Amino acid sequence: MQKFERGNTIKTEIDFKSSNVLTDPSGNTAYVTVIKSDGTTLINSSGATRDSTGEYHYYFHTETTDPLGIYIIQWEGSHDLGGSYGYKPIRQRDIIQIVDTDD
Repeated sequence: MQKFERGNTIKTEIDFKSSNVLTDPSGNTAYVTVIKSDGTTLINSSGATRDSTGEYHYYFHTETTDPLGIYIIQWEGSHDLGGSYGYKPIRQRDIIQIVDTDD
C-alpha cells in the first residue's frame, strides 16, 4: 500500500481493460471517488484526464486537517459489452494510506 503525507497533492491512475485490452469507457468519461478514512467523500469527479486509450489519471489534494488512515480510491466507467448485455459498469478500487508529515 502506498503512503502519502496529508496536505499534499496525490496522483491516482487507472488502466481500463476489456478482455485484457486497454479500452476507453463510454464517452471517454472516467469517474473517480476518493473516500476518506472516516467514511466521508473527499472528491467525486468525472474530470479525470485521458492519457491514452484506456489510461486515465486524476490529481487530488488532501488538507493538513484531513484524517489519517486508509483512503479508498474508486474508479468507475461503463463499457459496451455488446449483444444483449449492452453497457455495464466497470469498477476498480485501490487503497492508500494518508500519514502525518512526522511518520
